[in-house]
Amino acid sequence: MATRADLAQWSYLTFPFAQALNVNAVYEVTHSPPERLLETIHRWGGDVRLVRSEASVLPVNPLLAGLPMAAPELLRQAGFLESYEGQVLHGSSSFCEAGRSLILIRDTAQSYTLIHEFVQSLLRPVCAAEPDDLLETRFGTAFRRLVIYQRRLYDDPYRLLNPLWRRDILTAQADVAKDLFDRIRIGQSQEAIVEKLLSLYIDERSPFFDAVRRTQGLHYGEIMINNAIDICEVLDGSAVFVDESVRNLRQSMRDGHIQPGDGVALTDDDEAIVVGAVWEVQTHLAVVRAELEVLKRFYRR
Repeated sequence: MATRADLAQWSYLTFPFAQALNVNAVYEVTHSPPERLLETIHRWGGDVRLVRSEASVLPVNPLLAGLPMAAPELLRQAGFLESYEGQVLHGSSSFCEAGRSLILIRDTAQSYTLIHEFVQSLLRPVCAAEPDDLLETRFGTAFRRLVIYQRRLYDDPYRLLNPLWRRDILTAQADVAKDLFDRIRIGQSQEAIVEKLLSLYIDERSPFFDAVRRTQGLHYGEIMINNAIDICEVLDGSAVFVDESVRNLRQSMRDGHIQPGDGVALTDDDEAIVVGAVWEVQTHLAVVRAELEVLKRFYRR
């Protein structure tokens, strides 16, 4: 028992996509009296800023009335959209004080939504990771580049005869594959994990319970898991297309149907490079897909 003297470590549970969560904090915030909810969130390291709605037909949540307002510049830098009810900026973000998370919450949001954002702020990677905002920006740029390049290749696969086109699409695939696990971790997986947890912790006996919101949240979690699968399929489709197209183009050159020339250079070594690069992408994808299966099993429990 001496090895268990540090009780704090036993309050943490691990979740899909290599994340840990202090379940004591989750229990306390979901069982807090409504009038002490903000105090409880603050004590567990969460700062909350209010976002005022413009001409909303929804009632203002009186629990949020005394919160400090979020500065317009903060909303702009955080990318807080009109459609958002809440957004969490993790402690690793450049917007937050050291060791604390910042929650942006719309004045019409339900307390259930505020709790969602707070619980999401508690999810931490098991291993050290980059700040979420940097990872999200980098992945978004890489994914948009991949989609644009691949669309052009679907229109004309013969572009893959050009070494520059092969270089660019392989680089785009590698950049997406490299960050895919962590991007799903900070995005879709967290949304699904939090909604599943709240459906268990906030039941009919809770003052925060809302049957409609609970149902919507569980549906939202399913959408997030499916969205993560769709992203994997985009990358997989690109990798398979490039692999098959380059093999076919190289065979056409061996058969004499395509001749080398200006912008046309595809050797056996070039084909091997493409095959190896696609194998690396598929290796990353296999890890992500396996973890998505873990997430789906967790969600179905």
